[in-house]
Amino acid sequence: MNATVRRLIVVTDVFEISGRGICLAPLVPHVLIDPDLGERLRPGDQLELRKPDGTVTTVKLYGLGIFRPSQGGLSIELGPAITKSDVPIGTEIWRVAGPQ
Repeated sequence: MNATVRRLIVVTDVFEISGRGICLAPLVPHVLIDPDLGERLRPGDQLELRKPDGTVTTVKLYGLGIFRPSQGGLSIELGPAITKSDVPIGTEIWRVAGPQ
């Protein structure tokens, strides 16, 4: 299990998927989660939401979405306990640990 701390994205948009929670934009580029390098993003990974106001919240990755494979990345899905207001535009999303 690789626990490399790495910034994945800076949130530019947040949208809801009914019954599943929220998804974040932009996509996480495949180069940041290259399984050949032993770095895979998986449901259950610990993420930090580093908000523009300086607060930090730790959450678990709920899932990954492939909306447009040709765009070369995956969408981060956060579970239904997280709302759009919990992830303001400009929030940095960091992977801080593998599944716990």
